[in-house]
Amino acid sequence: MHTVSFIVPCYNLRDFLPETLNSIISQSFCDWECIVVDDGSSDDSASIADAYASRDCRIRVIKQHNGGVVTARNNGVLASTGRYLVFLDADDVIMPGFLSEAVPILDARPEVKLVYGPAEQFGKGVKTALMPMSEFSMEAMLGHNCIYVTALFRKADFLRAGGFREEMSAGLEDWDLWLSVLEDGGEVVCLEHPVFRYRVRKNSRNRGISNETLSRLRRSIWERHKDLYAKYFFDPRESMEYSRSQYYVKKYSSFPGVWLYLKISALFGCKRHG
Repeated sequence: MHTVSFIVPCYNLRDFLPETLNSIISQSFCDWECIVVDDGSSDDSASIADAYASRDCRIRVIKQHNGGVVTARNNGVLASTGRYLVFLDADDVIMPGFLSEAVPILDARPEVKLVYGPAEQFGKGVKTALMPMSEFSMEAMLGHNCIYVTALFRKADFLRAGGFREEMSAGLEDWDLWLSVLEDGGEVVCLEHPVFRYRVRKNSRNRGISNETLSRLRRSIWERHKDLYAKYFFDPRESMEYSRSQYYVKKYSSFPGVWLYLKISALFGCKRHG
């Protein structure tokens, strides 16, 4: 039995999996296990994971037919023995000091439900930089997800929340889980420095979510957590829809047509919020 269980779902990520596993092995906190869940990969990801497991007994590999990341993570948790959990995708990298800093917080403070921190984006053709992240509040959390899936929290809270919902297999499953974990209270701690590196890839699942699917998932979150939403009247400007629209306004505001539209809107008193 270990203090922390890393859950690493993997589907056809042979080019990135070694870097991910090496980052776990490099943790300054050593009482961990790593459950690699091969999600029916057609490349040699499973063989790479098996090779790591043969060299480090803290790494175990379980294999399943391709069922998606939600199923893989849930199955990984069921196979785990740790008191605490960290989800890490098989193309991301955890910082070496994360567990050493985060574990003592959960050990000492039972009121804290989650310990997380900023993330760096990186990848081929991507400038390494801090990813935008909103300061946590429950009001902000109801509008959009403020906490990355890579965070330290208690396995007991995951089980009490019912794990990841299969209905959220298309995306936003971590947001749904965090709302379930926090719906009866609890504090979160955000560390000051980056705790992991998020690899930006063109074919990643989150980058391909359509607006229609996003709306369906958003509705599902509201239906599941409507009692929590009823406790708050959150600022609509905290919503993920508003944040996305403002991103595109800023991104394309230098385009002549968009610039002209904004100027005309301001002239005729069509005030924008932000």
